[in-house]
Amino acid sequence: MKRFVTRALIVVAATLGIVFAQVAPASATVHEIVAQWCSGHDPLGPPGISDDTKRNFAQPLNASGFIGDTVPFDPPGDQPAGLLIQFNYGNPNVKVVPTGAVVNISEPGEPPVYIDVIQPDPAFPAFQKCPALAG
Repeated sequence: MKRFVTRALIVVAATLGIVFAQVAPASATVHEIVAQWCSGHDPLGPPGISDDTKRNFAQPLNASGFIGDTVPFDPPGDQPAGLLIQFNYGNPNVKVVPTGAVVNISEPGEPPVYIDVIQPDPAFPAFQKCPALAG
């Protein structure tokens, strides 16, 4: 189970690179991610958030309460039932919202573990003036 949760954190933090949870003491890393993303460039993968070899891997996401418990999950369609790692979108530090889609982050042959696909929160002021997100 720990392996699945670790993989989920990697996917959330490294692949998407858009979860902006700020916890005290905070560095400017979160703000750099927002700026980099809004500029239209590749997202940053800061150590300590996205590098699972670091001791403080994903600590801002855990400490802020963004990552919640796993719950049983039966996805629509022909995907097998498994576990869903819940995210706390009500946390004031979070600047993303779910898209309504989920992805399976487990390796083939392992029990399915799902996470939400996320997108920028259109209500967040920085994203309303973001050139890369202008529609």
